[in-house]
Amino acid sequence: MCSHGVLNRPGNLWLMSLFDATEVRPPAPCSRCGEMIHASSLFCPQCGQSSVRPKPPPSAEKNLPAPEATATPEPEVYAPPSTTGWLRRSLSLGKKPEAPAAEDAQVPVTYDQETLPMSLFDIEQAEALAQDTAPRQAQVASTFTLIFDDGSVVTVGEAPGVMGVKPVVEGDTVLRVFLDDPTDTVAPEHCEFGSDNGVFWVRDVKTVNGTVVEEPGSPALQCIPYDKYFVVRGSRVGLGSLFFTLQ
Repeated sequence: MCSHGVLNRPGNLWLMSLFDATEVRPPAPCSRCGEMIHASSLFCPQCGQSSVRPKPPPSAEKNLPAPEATATPEPEVYAPPSTTGWLRRSLSLGKKPEAPAAEDAQVPVTYDQETLPMSLFDIEQAEALAQDTAPRQAQVASTFTLIFDDGSVVTVGEAPGVMGVKPVVEGDTVLRVFLDDPTDTVAPEHCEFGSDNGVFWVRDVKTVNGTVVEEPGSPALQCIPYDKYFVVRGSRVGLGSLFFTLQ
């Protein structure tokens, strides 16, 4: 008979307590730290390793010293010669670098052209100098022919003047074109004329009968006194009852 009162007969199972198990199985060493663990303990009291599902022992590689870090060389950045020349000129503000000693005197050594900073004033001076030195073509003075309806022809140039029935007086400082008007519709000083950049113009001086400009294919235009009107060749201009064609 066992301690619990059950006969130890064939076919009967023993009821064992935890105390009996410790007596049956002796303490075993921990698979991790080697500490002796009793049969009734589920964990190692030293390292906490489970006695039911033990983990493998730590690898010996963890105790090895860490390999020394090797410095990786930085890759060289290639810059074209034109780029480096531009940077050198920008940083040196246009100063020419000193020429290194040439190993072979027969081989010519070329360097970047000297670049000097220029202000807006320098640029304007350079443009003005280029215009002054440029060959100029001789400009021919423009002439204008006034053909009146009565057949009379008057040729004038670019100099300003005045037209009317006032006769020309010797010593007169004004270029005057005398008009013979039997109808008495033209004033003594009827209109002024001149030329700007080769274009003929007329200006009424506030006359009674006025000045009319009629361009080809356009209706007649009454001139406002003291306003300048440009006239193209082939146009008709009326001063009172007199008309002329500009050629």
